[in-house]
Amino acid sequence: MITECASGSGPWATGCGTTSPQRTAQPVARSLWPVAVLIFAAFHPLTLLAQAPYVPPSDTLVQKKLAAWKDLRFGLLMHWGPYSQWGVVESWSICPEDEDWCRRRPEHGATYNEYVKNYEALQGTFNPTLFDPDKWARAAKDAGMKYMVFTTKHHDGFCMFDTRTTDYRLTSPNTPFHDDARANVTKHIFDAFRAEGLWTGAYFSKPDWHSPDYWWPYFPPKDRSVNYLPTKHPERWQKFKDYSYTQIEELMTGYGPVDILWLDGGWVRPLNSIDTSVSWQKAITIEQDIDMPRIAAMARKHQPGLLVVDRTVGGEYENYVTPEGHVPAADLGVPWETCMPMGTSWSWVPNEKYKSTDEIIRTLVSVVSRGGSLLLNVAPGPDGQLDSTAYVRLKEVGEWLKVNGEAVYGTRASSVGGLSGIIGRTFAWRSGERKTSYVFLDPQLVGAGTFTIPFSSSVYGEKVSCLGHGKVGFVRSKEGLTLRLPRSVRSSIGQPVVMKVTFVSSEF
Repeated sequence: MITECASGSGPWATGCGTTSPQRTAQPVARSLWPVAVLIFAAFHPLTLLAQAPYVPPSDTLVQKKLAAWKDLRFGLLMHWGPYSQWGVVESWSICPEDEDWCRRRPEHGATYNEYVKNYEALQGTFNPTLFDPDKWARAAKDAGMKYMVFTTKHHDGFCMFDTRTTDYRLTSPNTPFHDDARANVTKHIFDAFRAEGLWTGAYFSKPDWHSPDYWWPYFPPKDRSVNYLPTKHPERWQKFKDYSYTQIEELMTGYGPVDILWLDGGWVRPLNSIDTSVSWQKAITIEQDIDMPRIAAMARKHQPGLLVVDRTVGGEYENYVTPEGHVPAADLGVPWETCMPMGTSWSWVPNEKYKSTDEIIRTLVSVVSRGGSLLLNVAPGPDGQLDSTAYVRLKEVGEWLKVNGEAVYGTRASSVGGLSGIIGRTFAWRSGERKTSYVFLDPQLVGAGTFTIPFSSSVYGEKVSCLGHGKVGFVRSKEGLTLRLPRSVRSSIGQPVVMKVTFVSSEF
């Protein structure tokens, strides 16, 4: 995923931290609200989702875990590493291919080699002494989030966990924070969030630009991919596969229960998985098979039921798909999650411009109304703190969810409809066998006094209420249910209000 660097876009478009960003926000998936969902540049948008067909898991434990995950609906993603000291776009500036959109700052190095040397030297000054995972976890819980994903390693290869495979890690003596009791930040983060009842997920980059077995120093790097031919140097590629396997096994064995393995870097994949109709995949010409069957089997041996998300590759190791930075126009028909930054960048940047609380809530409504989950990214700064504005946003979203959460958690997609004022719908089975529909209204667009929600004439509403406002009178007609809106609803400003309709009939 990406932070602010420069406007523009590259030839790759694969997902968080895998493609070039577009700094100019663009409206997408309009859902009849005044504030449309935006594509934020910090995301390299995975907009088309063209890939291998979705393969449902056959492992019964994974099936059970996936069904439970679909009820969570709202999670936290965190990008953090030494790059936060420069306030740049995570790892991307060290990749020659990406310089056109992620222009390096002259003060960080006049030449490429000097720049990379200075970038890697950030390890020696990374000292996040104000790191407070307990505060992060409480804020996420109060925001109504149910799971989290943390960047254990981004593409630069810097490990935010205690690995024995490399000294390029936070716990190395080369890092000033190494002698802090909290130096193994991944463990402390997972423990803190787990203690607050959230699921834990490990973001792990498949490419590793620091590894000499991925970017072999014998050759200069030219793009994001491995810089030699694995078919010509199979012994070196095998070393890289073993390196990746070992790091993932460390994460699966030393950090308590892990629910999600979230694999980024979709260009590291078998050539036979490439969809040539997708422009960024056409650029992949090198076989980069890291043996996902072996990795997944090992990971699930240690973490039974683990969800594996091999982003954009498709097939049996992508248990849910992850459109990035945008909301699809309709339910994808498979388990899915939109990942999106709260601000304009995936990683911390100074003077970040965060989305408003209203916009975050409306994005969440749009996502869950289409059957997805929202993974909202918030990035810690170089000192280990979140910006105060981020805490405010999380608190305010949580206040809305305390009132309206039953319309979000454990619900399923429903037709959004085409009526001005309705910005989303979900449904769930509540109160035994009775079906409950939740209709999200924009109080600024519903008009005065009454509002009609279209339903089939065969549907009989038994009870209507507005969450947080109480019972609502209604009249059934051939057009649907005409509601008599309380004055408190009509005077609401900004945030969606939710009508809860319980039905006698289950025909929709």
